[in-house]
Amino acid sequence: MNNPRLVATSGFLKGTVWPTKDGPLFLGRDASNHVEVSDRAVSRKHCSISEVSIGVFEVADLDSHNGTSVNGTKVSRRAIDHGDRIRIGNSEYVFLIGPDDGGALTSSLPGSKLADDVLLTVRLDPSGLPADASWVGGMARDLSAFFRIANVINSTHDVETMQRELLVLISEVIPAAQGAIILQSNRGDDPRPPCTWNRRGLPQQEMRIRQELVQQAIWERCAVFSAASADSNGNQHVLCVPLTAVERTLGVIYLSAPGSSPAFQEEYAYFLSAVSRIAAVTLENLSKLASLRAENRRLRGDAQANHSLIGESRAMGRVHAFIARVAQGDSTVLISGESGTGKELVARAIHANGPRADKPFVAINCAAIPEALLESELFGHEKGAFTGAFGVRKGKFEAAEDGTLFLDEIGEMAPLLQSKLLRVLQQREFERLGGNRLLSFNARVLAATNKKLELAIKTGEFRQDLYYRLNVVSVALPPLRERREDIPVLALHFADKYADKCKRCFQGITPEARTLLLQYSWPGNVRELENAIEHALVMGLTDEMLPEDLPNALLEEQSPGLAETRYHRALNQTRKQLVVSALEEAKGSPIEAARLLEIHPKYLHRLIRTLNLKADGKREG
Repeated sequence: MNNPRLVATSGFLKGTVWPTKDGPLFLGRDASNHVEVSDRAVSRKHCSISEVSIGVFEVADLDSHNGTSVNGTKVSRRAIDHGDRIRIGNSEYVFLIGPDDGGALTSSLPGSKLADDVLLTVRLDPSGLPADASWVGGMARDLSAFFRIANVINSTHDVETMQRELLVLISEVIPAAQGAIILQSNRGDDPRPPCTWNRRGLPQQEMRIRQELVQQAIWERCAVFSAASADSNGNQHVLCVPLTAVERTLGVIYLSAPGSSPAFQEEYAYFLSAVSRIAAVTLENLSKLASLRAENRRLRGDAQANHSLIGESRAMGRVHAFIARVAQGDSTVLISGESGTGKELVARAIHANGPRADKPFVAINCAAIPEALLESELFGHEKGAFTGAFGVRKGKFEAAEDGTLFLDEIGEMAPLLQSKLLRVLQQREFERLGGNRLLSFNARVLAATNKKLELAIKTGEFRQDLYYRLNVVSVALPPLRERREDIPVLALHFADKYADKCKRCFQGITPEARTLLLQYSWPGNVRELENAIEHALVMGLTDEMLPEDLPNALLEEQSPGLAETRYHRALNQTRKQLVVSALEEAKGSPIEAARLLEIHPKYLHRLIRTLNLKADGKREG
């Protein structure tokens, strides 16, 4: 006859039995549970065991903090059978259905050979030393190895490399035949393969890792010994120590040796515990560093998206193709184009899509800084190099490190600085002002100009040799008037940007305003377009962008042409009639006329100016 029950085999309630036939059996730290486990590692409502169908039982984790393990494997929901081991916190239970023949209560896993071994656990002091300090002499003998291990742990920034070197150095102190570092996976992640080592060069898959010992070391935070009995065949001695970091237990260091060799001594556990505590903190920090780097890459991607080149024209397609070709290289790039065409955006795109993306991007506008200060900005200076130099200051060459240095408006650089820049590019070294020590220059150089450097060379304003050094590869950015098909896309992009910034509702651009945008000459290129859209969003009073919302420069340049069109002539005439009629009815008061037209008074004033009307009569206060 079946008698389903749960038996505590270790922990605070060892030996207690609970029937599981009558409804779900709840386990947790809270007093309302059927099995109240006074353990901080156990959640208030940790897990439950219930009969899901006749004779079929299931354990379900109730979103506990540390999880529920069945036969050494963490589960969220799983069917259980006679003899299955369930571990929560520091306690283990066995689930029984039929009569117990003794086997279920003496083995940690079905089919395991734990009964053939001598199992020993050692509670480790937080200091990593035995309570009686009886092993201080042994620790002193191995102090050299410990320092070498500490040096490897603190100087290696790659997790895999650190694990391999750590196992090799541990083997110089502890006579293990094989070793592994087993790290726990986060919930939802794929299991991590262990990093393994052996003295004989055996294949990795031949190492047998006993998961019940791993789980015991992790759950109980203790060193676990398993010494093979003298008459056992094929069993191994095992030493397993948890990797306990500041916030959680990351995994274990697992060592094994053949059963024919001497068993591991207890003193090895204290040495390995000291090593594991340092290694665990380093592994935890490396994991956080990897997360920060991933977050940094995501933020850089967002920044790149916010400053990306927008345009689907054929001309912009050629620019995108150029960026893709040169980004992976290291050559100096010269970017030319009119002011406002996006030269710095191209430079940032080249940097962001190349191998230096995680290095600094340093930009300097050579036209915005006086000649007397530009040299100090580029080269830096030593203390006392000139009046006001009260300390050492790094220049842009030094700040760029192994990243990218962007020299904007390079055509405005003075001839003396041109010669110094040429030397830096040729020799890849420089000196701070007032200094005599050569510093290496390793950054990639990108330069931009809105001048025709070929003409500047002929007039003696720009050095020809510097031009050849900068113009290794070059790209000329098209002005906005040569890629008018990109204007609607750019206008909507900027409109959405500034509508969000101004907290305004934006529903689109009217056909009349779109015509003005497409026909304007845009001498200021994309920068002028962005400013025009921001102006329209700030000054507009409706959800749509109207011609009257745009800057006067657009209206003045195109008003004669628009007046010739039949549509705009009729539209303006209708507007004039409406405004004049409203003003007459309101006896010349713009405020009252605006109320009659059901528009904002400011909008009426703008209509009066645009349509060349004059508000006669008295204005009401």
